[in-house]
Amino acid sequence: MTRSLLPALAALVMFVPAAMADSAPSADEMAKIEAALKAWGCAAGKADDVEKEDSGIYEVDDGKCADGKVYDFRLSKDFAVTTISAD
Repeated sequence: MTRSLLPALAALVMFVPAAMADSAPSADEMAKIEAALKAWGCAAGKADDVEKEDSGIYEVDDGKCADGKVYDFRLSKDFAVTTISAD
């Protein structure tokens, strides 16, 4: 019995991470992210650097700011900046 469950369990383990993968935000979501970062004097940079987590949280890597520095941002589901960290 254990041997017959092993292949099924292995297949499940392989596909769970793919199902939990982050996704790209929609154009509307991206516009709201840009507006939120603009209020901080920053821009998201490349669209490839923005992800929407399964939890609804948005993550921006390498946001470029008016001070010339690069930061990582986390935004809540309602597009409020919750975390800014130096990159």
